[in-house]
Amino acid sequence: MAEPVLLEVRERRSRFGRVVKWSFWGFQLLMLLGSLGTCAAVTPFLAGPDPEVAIGAGMFGAMAIGTLWTLWPLGTVVLGLLLLLTRGRKRLIQALPEASAARASPPEAGGRG
Repeated sequence: MAEPVLLEVRERRSRFGRVVKWSFWGFQLLMLLGSLGTCAAVTPFLAGPDPEVAIGAGMFGAMAIGTLWTLWPLGTVVLGLLLLLTRGRKRLIQALPEASAARASPPEAGGRG
């Protein structure tokens, strides 16, 4: 008799795991929108006629982008680790006999067209 075919599957995430997953993607979107929004908000002032306003806008933009570029990698690492830690556990399950037989046999020659 042939050895049973085992499949490696992963369980679903828990409720907390799903919250962490959506928090991770929400954080990525928030950081992207924050960076683009800062650039969009500062650009009109940089091209203005008043040099003091342009310098102030440039300093604000540099500080805001610097803060975002500091928080983005740190938040990604922290939320990414939580994302990895909240994955479902791996399980080995036995394949159904029909599925293992279908895998073992080659496809038919006159298949779908």
